[in-house]
Amino acid sequence: MSSLRELLARVASQPNDEEARLACAELLRDDDAPRAELIRSQVALSARGLDPAQRRSLRHRVEVLLRGNEAVWRGRLTALGAFDFQFSRGFVEEVGLTERALAEHGEALFALEPVHRLRLEVRDGEGLARAAAQPWFEQVRWLKLTGEEGADSAVRALASAAHAGRLEGLVLPQVDPDGVAALVESVVLTGLRSLSLTGNDGFGDECAEALAESRLSLVRLYLSATGLSDEGVSVLARAKPLRSLELLALNRNEISDEGAQALAASKALANLQRLELKDTQVDEEGALAFSSPRALPKLRHLDIQGIGLSARALELLLKRLGMGVKI
Repeated sequence: MSSLRELLARVASQPNDEEARLACAELLRDDDAPRAELIRSQVALSARGLDPAQRRSLRHRVEVLLRGNEAVWRGRLTALGAFDFQFSRGFVEEVGLTERALAEHGEALFALEPVHRLRLEVRDGEGLARAAAQPWFEQVRWLKLTGEEGADSAVRALASAAHAGRLEGLVLPQVDPDGVAALVESVVLTGLRSLSLTGNDGFGDECAEALAESRLSLVRLYLSATGLSDEGVSVLARAKPLRSLELLALNRNEISDEGAQALAASKALANLQRLELKDTQVDEEGALAFSSPRALPKLRHLDIQGIGLSARALELLLKRLGMGVKI
């Protein structure tokens, strides 16, 4: 029989392995019955097909278990500098840390719980560089960097880190175009599939230029509220390195009908399934560019909230996309 330590390592390396989670619950049944029940209850909640009554009952039980035991379960993590804990399927899978705490205590912390989502307060990038040079950092699959200083140094460190290759999602609300350029040229971050630059206001067009030269195989790209213009959108529409994109979020940008038409005519973005243009300057003419089946042929969802449409224009969009249109 596997030990609890071995099973936790298995959960950490394979977060979707629910069999390993339930095996942990079995081992904990006598020593920590509430934790065993939490694992089983949250795993059950993740299943499809639960009737509403079952779901309500399980949610209530999870709330009771967390209220009575969470402080104890997270106590050792708190002692190592962790904060803002998120329990999922029985374990702490997401925490906040400072860069210093990650460098000094990351290995011990990650051995206690299968944490794979990390919100990191960066200072100068040195702590992240030290951590990402260690094998245990491969447990991190999703990373958000916060802090007004040090983000660019941290991004550059990450782009060349020896053990950052299993990172799948990255959120960078504070980074300059040079940092983005270093990121997308990385030969290390081969597993990165989701990148969010949302909130980097004023850098949208420069980020688009960098992304057009990307080595990454991105599936989801978030560029909302970056000051992206029609010019930047046209760059994205021509960017062959972005052909793997399935989701592109461009909400709250300075995009007009010209940009929408460039996207609709794009050959490079032929695999795009979801496009978000909420609260832009796109009008009815730009929206109608997506009514043709030849415009982004795999498109299934189009968010154009805030755009006024005539009944005829709405009819044409609904004819193509049905309930996939969000207005």
